Amino acid sequence: MNYELNLNDRPFQAIKAGTKKIEGRAPKDGNDLRYGKMSPGDFITFNNNQTNEKLTCAVLSITHYPNVRSMLEAEGPENVLSSGGNIEEGIESYNNLGGYKERIEEYGIYAIGVKPDKGQTRQS
Repeated sequence: MNYELNLNDRPFQAIKAGTKKIEGRAPKDGNDLRYGKMSPGDFITFNNNQTNEKLTCAVLSITHYPNVRSMLEAEGPENVLSSGGNIEEGIESYNNLGGYKERIEEYGIYAIGVKPDKGQTRQS
């Protein structure tokens, strides 16, 4: 299965460079089941919101966590955060994303292990 997700430039570039290995996503509502359906072997095509560049990544793993702290403790902030920083800074960063704090409290957060699929970056 191939999924399409939008990303801001900084996390997009970090995934492309291989320094961000985990993309954290919270469902939009109780009907948003896509992250729970993802499996290793699937692909995600990320669209850079600023440049429209696309990057296809293989899904290596998917783990559901009840909150950002547990995700960062298990996965390591160095693998999850494109901005660098520690666990507390990571929690604050996720909480500052529009609506994420409330969505995570209700639905948890998925840690999606990704690896760029070589040769799959292109401009639109």
